[in-house]
Amino acid sequence: MERVLLAQGGINPWAQGGFPLVGLIGVRAVAIAAGASSVVGALGGVLGALAGAVIAAALTTRRVLIATDRGVVVLEYGRFGGAKPTKVVARLPQGTAIGSLSGTWAQTELAGERLWVHKKWHGDAAVPVGRLG
Repeated sequence: MERVLLAQGGINPWAQGGFPLVGLIGVRAVAIAAGASSVVGALGGVLGALAGAVIAAALTTRRVLIATDRGVVVLEYGRFGGAKPTKVVARLPQGTAIGSLSGTWAQTELAGERLWVHKKWHGDAAVPVGRLG
């Protein structure tokens, strides 16, 4: 039997929300300071928020962790959609611990990469590798 969980690397998940917010406020403030109308400022703010969201997505890596009785496999999948794995990042030996997970976004390190695992997946990660079933 295997356990599958999702994780993400790159920027901290809590910081991801800041990118659209900075884009929204920043572009809107610049547009209004430049003398643009409030409609143009609002449109600029929306476009700034969209740009911030795209930048945050570009700085985030998405991972699938598969823990089996034979080890842990770390897979990469697309940044901008699609959940189909694109490559194997690492194959880790049996007994590799995913880590002690707590909080909304638990931080762990696998294959030399800092990853965050959402609390939705903590239960699947808590089962020790080699003791699945």
